[in-house]
Amino acid sequence: MQKLRVIVCFIVLAVPITLALAHSGATGIVKERMDMFKKNQDNLKAIKSHIGSEDYESIVKLADEIRDWAVKMPEYFPEGSNEKPSEASPAIWTDFDGFKNAAMKNETAAKQLIAAAKAEDQKAVVDGFKAVAASCKSCHQSYKLD
Repeated sequence: MQKLRVIVCFIVLAVPITLALAHSGATGIVKERMDMFKKNQDNLKAIKSHIGSEDYESIVKLADEIRDWAVKMPEYFPEGSNEKPSEASPAIWTDFDGFKNAAMKNETAAKQLIAAAKAEDQKAVVDGFKAVAASCKSCHQSYKLD
């Protein structure tokens, strides 16, 4: 549970500052994907609070949105969409299959979280949440500029 708190604290504290700066001047597909990542971050924060209250119905809804974004995420990274203020690493386009695989891992983790919440299995929900957060972090380490 301590590791979960550390991951969530990182997301809650670091990502809003980065997003606020990153979104400045963004337009078109770059802004759209930045907005979707912000929504994902908000969904993760909300899921964390719903885990504590065991509000599984809300977790399912939010995790479903995360899964939906993971499915369409690669479409939001067309060739040539890495100009500032985008924080997308050139590695996305040089290793697009790897990027798509990372998005699929996020989708799979979200599906596991959805299944756990539908089963109202608190331990599996916590594990599923950790897996979703870890898939986000892993992708950002590989495919996001610092």
